[in-house]
Amino acid sequence: MGMNFKTSISVVVPVYNEAEVIEKTIQSFIMKLSDLTNDFEIVLINDASTDGTAAILKRLVSLNKNLKVFNNSKNIGSGASLWRGLQLSSKELVMSNFADSPFDLADLRDTLPLFENNGTDFIIIVRKDRSANSPFRKMTSYANYLLIKILFNSRIHDFQFVQIFRREILKGLQIISTGTFVPPEIMFRLVFKNYKFREVKCIFYKRLDGKSKCGNLVEIFRTVKEIFYFRILTLLGFVI
Repeated sequence: MGMNFKTSISVVVPVYNEAEVIEKTIQSFIMKLSDLTNDFEIVLINDASTDGTAAILKRLVSLNKNLKVFNNSKNIGSGASLWRGLQLSSKELVMSNFADSPFDLADLRDTLPLFENNGTDFIIIVRKDRSANSPFRKMTSYANYLLIKILFNSRIHDFQFVQIFRREILKGLQIISTGTFVPPEIMFRLVFKNYKFREVKCIFYKRLDGKSKCGNLVEIFRTVKEIFYFRILTLLGFVI
């Protein structure tokens, strides 16, 4: 039986070559969101998929009014796709999740009430552990976390999982990153503007089907470059 939260919510899902899992994921998302609220949307950003994902999304969006699909004309990466989706969302709360469903939307039942405290502008979901990652992804994920933590001396304990924002605080935000540094940049810019966050620990679920598109060397180098570029801008006072 649904809890029917009064707040509406948008779930943004960047999608690239996820034909093996995307239909099952969307069905799961719809079921779990329907159990929480009567007012939700799933915003899918198809990042120029080449494996039949687009056809699946086109069929699903014609069957469900809660789905919105936007197709990138060229592949721009998960970070830029996520940012596009956040900007195209329309509900009071907007959040990220991914096609392999690493975050269980049922956990929102315990998380969304935290927004009833007026002092909370966004919530950061922190992975309880990273056992769902491959050994290589554990290493790169921890290295990424450590680098950002040291350079920015941040109180945030997870930069690359799931965040939930009041949509109004994202208005007017300018993001310069395009890779996986997009979520940290969003959070840092909000902290610089004195918006308040809370952290909630949740389970990080392992991908069951399909193949992860994250963690290739080109993406890693681009992320490191964006981290240092943004840090230099903050030190020079160009980020407010």
